[in-house]
Amino acid sequence: MSQSIAVVYEAEADFRTGTELADRVLVEAIDWLDADLILHQRQWIGEAGQERLTWKAIPRLALAARVRATGHFEGESGHADARAGRRAIRYLVEAFPHLAGIVLLRDQDDQPERRLGLEQARSEHHGLPEVVIGLAIVEREAWVISGFVPQDSTEQTRLDAERQTLGFYPHERSHQLTACKDDTAPRSPKRVLRVLTGGHYDRERHCWNETPLALLQERGTENGLFAFLDEARTRLAPLIGHLPGSIES
Repeated sequence: MSQSIAVVYEAEADFRTGTELADRVLVEAIDWLDADLILHQRQWIGEAGQERLTWKAIPRLALAARVRATGHFEGESGHADARAGRRAIRYLVEAFPHLAGIVLLRDQDDQPERRLGLEQARSEHHGLPEVVIGLAIVEREAWVISGFVPQDSTEQTRLDAERQTLGFYPHERSHQLTACKDDTAPRSPKRVLRVLTGGHYDRERHCWNETPLALLQERGTENGLFAFLDEARTRLAPLIGHLPGSIES
């Protein structure tokens, strides 16, 4: 039976990056699963009716569904995104009664406490749907940059030029890039990714779909990608199949 997993995201690119990475983890984690079978084992939900399940749309959707998100968290005030996370979870549980999982994809931007807030929202939810947090430090583009492997001399030249500009190789230390509104700033993840990939989406997508997961995990320890891939394996994969080395109940 196909498992329904809802995704809350900021933009379409975030949805595609997060779900395609998660699919790769599921295929790797479950012995019998492959790229063809996975289409029949999980359904990614990114819309409610005609409305995308973006962080911006969730408050409006929750209000229409009369879902409330007020109150403290175990007697404490919520950190950044705690209430937004609570609202998203409560709304999705109400709107999709048979959900197996929820993925909360978010850019950290300049708010490192967002992880704590999303953890607060998740901690008060028990049972299914399983909740996964994907927090990109500092932005989604940092995840993609960490998957960049030069394919020819032209790309190597671009990477070396960025090393001169930044003082470090961005694909190895993408967490040191800086979230900002100026996409032309030297440390803007969006600028760096655009330069490295030549602005081509297919080349960008190659970074998260073709780079070995082991390398993505290695380079993603500081930018939040390792944590997301780990949660996809430990929280989502068991919804679909038995994992090697785990104990069946």
